This record gives sequence, C-alpha cells and structure tokens, in this order.
Amino acid sequence: MRPPASLALAIFLAVALSVAACSESDRPLASDWEQIWAETTDELPTPLELGDPLSRDLCGHALGALRSSRPNLFPTPDPALDAVVTEWVTVAEDAMFECPPSSHEIPDLASAYEELARLEAEVDVVLDIDRVG
Repeated sequence: MRPPASLALAIFLAVALSVAACSESDRPLASDWEQIWAETTDELPTPLELGDPLSRDLCGHALGALRSSRPNLFPTPDPALDAVVTEWVTVAEDAMFECPPSSHEIPDLASAYEELARLEAEVDVVLDIDRVG
C-alpha cells in the first residue's frame, strides 16, 4: 500500500527543509563575520591617506591586505550579501591595483570610493534586516 500523496509531500518538504538548513549552517554568525568585515574595510586607506599624488606603496600594501582578507569574508552570513561583498572586494582591489582606477565603470578614485560606500551601505542594510528578523 502506498502512503497518501499528502504524507509523501510532507516527507519531501521535511527533507528539503532539512537539507536547506544544513547548507546554511556553513555560514558564519553575523556577529562573527561583522568583525572580519569591519577589519577588511578598515584596511582600505582613505583618499586623504593615499595622498596626492597617490602613494603606490600604500596602494600596494592595501592590495595585499585585501587579497589576504578575501578568503575570510566568504561565506558571508547571508546569501544576499555574497554578490555585494564580492563586488566590494573587486572594486577595492581594482582601485588599489590601478592606483588610481581608470576603467569605464570606475573612472577615478572618487568614483571608486563612492561605489565602495554604496556597497557598504547595502551590506549594512542586509545585516540590519538579519538582526531584526
């Protein structure tokens, strides 16, 4: 005798939810990750610290620190942060590598820092939502 369709569906849903819950357990707690995020964003020198003309040595040091920190940022505590943090790291690394940036998307240092600030604000919004939820 076969189980009723509703029982089979309930079992399927329970297994699917269990698998989903297990896959999310690989993500760090937001409180732990936020410290790593803060340390990483703090490693990036301000435009004032970079000087005028830009200090290639300081850019190089910041690039090395960013590349060292990158593995610690992933996984993020929330899947909604993955693409945003990846983009932040890419913009920051590109800005420090080019010193100053000069691509079509990020034509200068001011544009890079504006984009980084926008991305950091997105991270803050997701973390705030996670705290409330």
